[in-house]
Amino acid sequence: RDEMSYEPINEKVPAGQWCSGICDCFSDCRLCIVSTIPFVNALSLGQGYTVLEGHKGICDEPLCGIAVPSMGFFCCPLLLVVQLVFVRQKFRQHPHNIQADFCGCPDLVEDACCAFFCGWCVIQQAQRHMQATMKDDLKGPAYLFAPETTDTMESKET
Repeated sequence: RDEMSYEPINEKVPAGQWCSGICDCFSDCRLCIVSTIPFVNALSLGQGYTVLEGHKGICDEPLCGIAVPSMGFFCCPLLLVVQLVFVRQKFRQHPHNIQADFCGCPDLVEDACCAFFCGWCVIQQAQRHMQATMKDDLKGPAYLFAPETTDTMESKET
């Protein structure tokens, strides 16, 4: 197994906190729109899980990176909730060290409630956090389908 170690690269994200809230889905509209496709969301979840496990991506761990999230989305939603809890728990560890901040609940309770009631938002939050704190090659698949553009209306007019 080709494991890798990574460190977050963005010092602008406060230590121990998410870079955005769970309901900030529209803060990154391209991710929000592309992630309405269930299979892209499944791949995003798998990418987050495998990278946080120390792999380079979903191809290094196809069972947890592709099969389990896909089965969760299409066959067994409870499996999806469990994997979302695991992803959030990984963000609670080094180097992210994100602390629970909801009503003083233990982090496992917060993660389970968020995953059960707001699964789509949890995946988006994890993707935004990975985008803000990690190198380009460790970002999720949703960004492969919605690459960042530098063209603006003003630059096309000139």
